[in-house]
Amino acid sequence: MGLQPVRAFRPEAIAVHETMKRLVYRSESLIDHDDSVALDAIFRVSLVNNRRDRITGALALPDGKFVQVIEGGEAAVDALMVRIRADGRHDDIAVLGEWAVTARLFAGWAMARPDPTPLTEQAFHVVTEDGSGVQVTSILLGMMEGPVAIWL
Repeated sequence: MGLQPVRAFRPEAIAVHETMKRLVYRSESLIDHDDSVALDAIFRVSLVNNRRDRITGALALPDGKFVQVIEGGEAAVDALMVRIRADGRHDDIAVLGEWAVTARLFAGWAMARPDPTPLTEQAFHVVTEDGSGVQVTSILLGMMEGPVAIWL
């Protein structure tokens, strides 16, 4: 009886590659935009949850609104949106766009918090009122070049 060949276990050979998606939404914040303690708490909890769920993105808080780009596995992003829709701190949630992606734009940022103050009037209007998901994503990504509180 000779030695039997042993096959090495290679997890990458059986790994299922989950479809990634990007989702952009805007909602009315029911938190006073000057309540830095409550807003910081949102970012800290989101940081922990996003790391756990391998979600990246950016959340801006212009003019009493939440505007967020979320990237990650399709199931994780969908589960996050279920939690956001059930969150009493949001009102009038509008999904501006969602689409499959092959790469992250906000890779490395479990949660980025760009400062919307330097936006032009037109860009501010796009982000807070009538921009598409692609337009808002582009503006938030551009805001990452300015002052950003990065929650890794």
